[in-house]
Amino acid sequence: YQRRVHGEDDTVENCNVEPVRSFGTISTESSTHRVTSLVSVTDAVVHVADFHADAVMLFADIAGFTSLSSRVSAQQLVQSLNALMTQIDKGCMKIGVEKVKTIGDCYMAVGIPVSALTADIKSACARVLRLANLIHQVAPRVRIADQALTMRVGMAMGPVVGGVIGISKFAYDFWGDTVNEAARMESSGVAGATQVSAAVHRHLCKDFVFENRGLVYLKGKGDVEAFLHHPSTRSSKVKSGDPVDQL
Repeated sequence: YQRRVHGEDDTVENCNVEPVRSFGTISTESSTHRVTSLVSVTDAVVHVADFHADAVMLFADIAGFTSLSSRVSAQQLVQSLNALMTQIDKGCMKIGVEKVKTIGDCYMAVGIPVSALTADIKSACARVLRLANLIHQVAPRVRIADQALTMRVGMAMGPVVGGVIGISKFAYDFWGDTVNEAARMESSGVAGATQVSAAVHRHLCKDFVFENRGLVYLKGKGDVEAFLHHPSTRSSKVKSGDPVDQL
């Protein structure tokens, strides 16, 4: 990802900066819809970041995790978390959603449309919602302190920048208001359900059943529209065989 510049002839042009997908952090499908690629040199280190106009961000968090984690050993906690995150990882690979990272008991993922076409944006939203439903399905199969897990999930879509910052322990990440909104959608959501932003709802409301929560207060953003999707519900308008029907 980076290469320090040594000598007069070692310019940015011949630093062999590969497309982001070569680092295994963004899939071939998602990397094709790249609006702007930013390349900068700071302290003789090349940095690359990609701007995506319509990324669909997901955050998932275990409800009551702090209390649960205090009742088991660290070893038992890690074993349970690994079992859960492994199942979600498999879901990401099967569905075509990109895992970003885990943060404690929180799982972060992203779906990026293959183009700016409305149909492709809708498809990305549907894939991420499918992952959310899978998360709600697999979580109760894992137990901590002999208690089945439930998770809150939040989704938002909009512009983000993905890339790597710093000069050590590189990790591909995403930044922007959309990321913050998705995280707040999760933290203000309901255990066992997925709370989505108005933008996500707009693309999926014809195919999935949502509960209108009205205005929900999000820390740092104020009151915003939010909608709940319960994994056991979907609209009768969805036809068998449609991509959004593969839940």
